[in-house]
Amino acid sequence: MVRDTRERVLAAALAEFAEQGYQGASIEDIAARAGLTKGAVYYYFSDKDDLAADLHAELWERLGRDANARFDPAASALENLKRVLRAFLASLEDHAEARFFLRDCWAVPALVIAGRREVETGVALVRFLLVEGMARGELAVLDPEAAARVLLGAFTEATLHILTTGDAEATVEVVERMIDALAAPGSATRRHQSRGVVTR
Repeated sequence: MVRDTRERVLAAALAEFAEQGYQGASIEDIAARAGLTKGAVYYYFSDKDDLAADLHAELWERLGRDANARFDPAASALENLKRVLRAFLASLEDHAEARFFLRDCWAVPALVIAGRREVETGVALVRFLLVEGMARGELAVLDPEAAARVLLGAFTEATLHILTTGDAEATVEVVERMIDALAAPGSATRRHQSRGVVTR
């Protein structure tokens, strides 16, 4: 029962934030949408920042699970990087209400702090894929930390661009071309590229 009530509060908060924006949503409106009193909301969450931080953490945990589920140990590092990107974007399509976090979280100090932690988790995943690909000779040897942060930045900007324009196909193509450019000289991907074939 306690868990059900807490989940009702979170669901109502997500809907309010998505409709009204973070600044426009209020604890009163969230409580009303959940069919609860303000006191019931405050029983589970200290304030609106606390609610938003919990939702934000759940979103990134879900995105991380979706990305990890797409990982294929038998695939190349390049293909797995593309899988991570596609899984991230597919998750946003499946959870459209959560998109506001990627658009608005920069305006909420509590979410900026939480977002930094999540970025570090994403960097670690991408860095792992890069290091593995370099060790197998699939990727050009680069500073994996710098490359991971540049790629994650590209993923984030691509996501924001898609949310703004709705044009996923063209944006994904650009990012995938960037990923292909990481192929090591002499690798199968490079040979395909030299013949004008882009691997997918």
